[in-house]
Amino acid sequence: AGYLLQYGYDIKILDANATYLTIEDIVKELKKDPPDLVGLYTISYNYPVIEVLSKGIREAVPDLKIVAGGPHVTFMSEETLRETPIDFCCLGEAEESLHELIQHLEDGSKDFSGIEGLAYKTPEGEIIKNSERVRIKDLDELPFPAIHLLPPLEIYKPYLLHHKRTPLMTVATSRGCPYKCVFCETPSGKIVRAHSPEYVVDYMKFLNKQFGVREVTFLDDTFTLNEKRVFKICDLINKSDLDITWYGTAHANVRDMDMFKAMKSAGCWIVALGVESGNQKVIDLMQKGTTKENMRATSQGILDANLKLKTFFVLGNPGDTVDTIEETIKFAIDLKGHYPVFSLMTPFPGAPLWESADKYGSFDRSSFDRLTLATEDPVFIPHGLTGTLLLEKQKEAFKRAYFNPAMALRHLKGLDSVEDGIKLVKAFVAYMQVQFTHINVQQKINSKIEAS
Repeated sequence: AGYLLQYGYDIKILDANATYLTIEDIVKELKKDPPDLVGLYTISYNYPVIEVLSKGIREAVPDLKIVAGGPHVTFMSEETLRETPIDFCCLGEAEESLHELIQHLEDGSKDFSGIEGLAYKTPEGEIIKNSERVRIKDLDELPFPAIHLLPPLEIYKPYLLHHKRTPLMTVATSRGCPYKCVFCETPSGKIVRAHSPEYVVDYMKFLNKQFGVREVTFLDDTFTLNEKRVFKICDLINKSDLDITWYGTAHANVRDMDMFKAMKSAGCWIVALGVESGNQKVIDLMQKGTTKENMRATSQGILDANLKLKTFFVLGNPGDTVDTIEETIKFAIDLKGHYPVFSLMTPFPGAPLWESADKYGSFDRSSFDRLTLATEDPVFIPHGLTGTLLLEKQKEAFKRAYFNPAMALRHLKGLDSVEDGIKLVKAFVAYMQVQFTHINVQQKINSKIEAS
């Protein structure tokens, strides 16, 4: 939106999730005041909703052009155009492709073949996929995102314990990831491009002064990839009058552990680390490009800087067995993280594993709404394991990681305020609710198996 605003276009954002809009609400809004073009953001697990929504829009406003962007259509554009009334798909980074598309529509042009990074349907129903667009090299050329078009930031409710203050805003300071993890899709490519430290801190100042933002969550695939840049960002924050806390991510291949101390001094309070598995053979099979020793060293560097440590693990990876899952659970406890998260392996379109998963187990590609890391119905099940077992192990992992004296002491020592204590209690109650829900899900699955 921010990119298009600089060319004088009128933009409106409907954040349906934040404002609890139903499909009927969205269609009604578009019918009441039809725009020239409507854009839909797609990720794989919301694709079934996009199917229904796009059909509702087409019925209500037949002449409205519909364009979709996001990771799902980047890798599944032909299927999306074939299965829905969507007219255009912007692939990858959409700023320039969308702008060119709008210019063509304004000019009345019917020839879209020259717009790189675009897939579309012809009036005859033929699906055309143009050549890939060269990605933006200098991200500092981009304007700040159009935050003023969002609903009031106060209505956004971040996860308990995963933030210190509100209002909170998510920020991506770079695009691309050089690593080759088989479970990860990279719509922004393997070549990393990053905003300059000056741009990042100026944007943080903008958020703080214009919108009262008090915390930032950095969404970069790997925020710490360029350690020199991180040091510079921290230095600029410390030299400014910014009163912002923030959340960063790290890869295990960190070289200078003093970087975490610099991050702490600049307002960072938590660092998230993708570990995935406690078994080196599984780690290698997933092409993580690191070792357990590196993961252990980086985790300790984060803790030594007096930062909270959030660790991500995946159960049911290619090559996983009951024994390797046990190694993962033990490794999670051994790393002494404050917030270990255990997801089930979910291959996404665009990830290498989407194509190769059948070699390692059974994979159901038919239900996109199940392609979520919080799934209660696993889509990928490694050879020798079952869906019920994976759910049981996931529940066991959370229980063993959180319900032990060391974890309790870790959190009690980390309480900085009464508010932190209240959030901790609320999180415990929410956790128990999830556990009971999970038990019910497993019982339903068992009942289905027994009935069959």
